[in-house]
Amino acid sequence: MAFNIFSLNLWNLNWDFRDRMRRLDGYLSNAQPEIVCLQEVSPVTPTGRPQSDLLCTQVPDMTRLYSSQYQWEEREEGLATLSRLPLLSFDSFMLPPAEGDGLRRLQITALDYHGQRMLVANTHLAFRHEQHRERFAQCKTIIGHLTTAAEHWQTDAILLVGDFNATPESPPIAGITESALGLRDVFAGTDLRRNRNTFPDTSPHFMGDATSVRWIDFIFATDRFKVQLLGLALDGKNGDFVSDHVALEARLELLD
Repeated sequence: MAFNIFSLNLWNLNWDFRDRMRRLDGYLSNAQPEIVCLQEVSPVTPTGRPQSDLLCTQVPDMTRLYSSQYQWEEREEGLATLSRLPLLSFDSFMLPPAEGDGLRRLQITALDYHGQRMLVANTHLAFRHEQHRERFAQCKTIIGHLTTAAEHWQTDAILLVGDFNATPESPPIAGITESALGLRDVFAGTDLRRNRNTFPDTSPHFMGDATSVRWIDFIFATDRFKVQLLGLALDGKNGDFVSDHVALEARLELLD
């Protein structure tokens, strides 16, 4: 039993976002992943609906779950989880604050996949380079909420994805992979990890400096999931850039 998951920081409403969302919608409507996790999602005027509603327009039976995180000046940003799988429950939780940063949030969605329960968590952590302690505290809180959800749903099938603003060797990421939940970084040790970045300076939307070029987006999974295929999408090689990040894709098999 295999399914596809897609994760991307949308770069909110920057730089001709309607054209970017149109191209991303074409990609997702063609790929039709079962689960889509998005970060930096903003409401679009005049409707006030999140920009994630512009995506997966040709994907049938897609449940759309949006959570507001914070206000950047006059613009709201949040998280969105979209799923074609039957929804069991959805909740979102605030994470510990970081000075000079907006409030951060965690989404946890419980899904039914052919009679088996699984949890999908989506998040976006504090963005300043030096905020390692704050991100570590946020990751500790995430593990706590996931532990509670796993106990409630009696499942060890857990996925955690998003923009962590932290590198693979950093303490916040170690706080996840060394936790009792048994989450592993599915891209660890791959050629993609060795040769690429998820926040690349090759994107026309890149606005950072040399220290910003890093791998900061992740998919973590427990051993209940067998990796069939991994990829980076919309990176100028597999498709158009639609953000300042590239997308993560995984085809996973949920084991009995």
